[in-house]
Amino acid sequence: MFEKMCCALLTVCVLGGSGVGARPANAGTLAIPFQLARDTPNNNGKIECGQAIPDPVISLSLSSIYDDEDESHSTIDPQNKARYDKTIGQTRQFSTFVTKNASNYTETDGNRLDAAACTLHTLDAWARANALSDLKSRQTYLSVTRIIAGAALAYVQVKPAAQLMDYDTSAIEAWLNGLAERMIPIYTQSGERPSNRANHRYWGGLAVTAVGVAIGRKDFLDFGFESYKLGVCQVTTDGALPLELARRKKARDYHLHATGPLVMMASLLQVNGFDAFSQCDNGLQRLVHFSLRSINDPSLIETLSAAKQVPLPRDEDGLIRGDRIAWLDAYLAEYPGDRAEYGSLFKEPLFSSNLGGRISIFYNTALRD
Repeated sequence: MFEKMCCALLTVCVLGGSGVGARPANAGTLAIPFQLARDTPNNNGKIECGQAIPDPVISLSLSSIYDDEDESHSTIDPQNKARYDKTIGQTRQFSTFVTKNASNYTETDGNRLDAAACTLHTLDAWARANALSDLKSRQTYLSVTRIIAGAALAYVQVKPAAQLMDYDTSAIEAWLNGLAERMIPIYTQSGERPSNRANHRYWGGLAVTAVGVAIGRKDFLDFGFESYKLGVCQVTTDGALPLELARRKKARDYHLHATGPLVMMASLLQVNGFDAFSQCDNGLQRLVHFSLRSINDPSLIETLSAAKQVPLPRDEDGLIRGDRIAWLDAYLAEYPGDRAEYGSLFKEPLFSSNLGGRISIFYNTALRD
């Protein structure tokens, strides 16, 4: 029974079934780089969600938050930002809800079955409503990548619970599949735009990769690997990304923002047979070192970007806000020797809804209850 529910600690089981849409013929089982809930039979027995789930968002229309006259896209227009935040607010609520509940399930190693139920019920409701099916602009697609990535990684976490509950996940898988399929041509059929090679592409690559792992689409990982290589193969000997340096006074912030999806893609790809971490002469490691060192010493990035950097958001203890480096535990799982240098930058557990929740408890099982 336990083997049927979990398949294996390091794999994701993909169930068949009918429902909204058909599963692609090439779907199969792909590996994941962290342990799912390890004790699913020992749960609290609560199969219903005791929380109000976020209402589905069908249509979404977003535009840039930056001043239209700033070519570096580093000066935020307050009115544009307020409009953007208001418009995407409900969609962000969905992302936070499903990833926090999925992480609650993982952190208790499967005890919080009710938390898994909240994630499954919400994903299912959004899937059956065909949520995010009417995206009005390219900017909307580029922004939704982070929502898709988080939702797919939340789904990965609660699949053992779905099997335990005999939950029909066919609508969820068809929905995630459709979102990922629509995302690929946004980058491949829009010409030689900088955003097709910069952080937007890496987030798109992560969204498609995460869905691929969640539903067993190996071809989605091929797109992710191409997106990943576009990033790490641009990394200079200094460790910088030229297109993120072009963001001038926000270059430091955007290096951290760009590093997140690259690290998570590397983790997901490497375990499925792609040579990710060593790609382009260990480009990812150079980027991580450059980005993390810039947090407390921005002198090099200010020289390279020719601009004084804007302050990073900090917590009350003075540490950088955790969502900016939530990917760090995924990186340290591959390079544990770097913890001695960078461990003082953060306190665990680190959380980012864009990356699936509490990344720390994915990779560090000692942090689980």
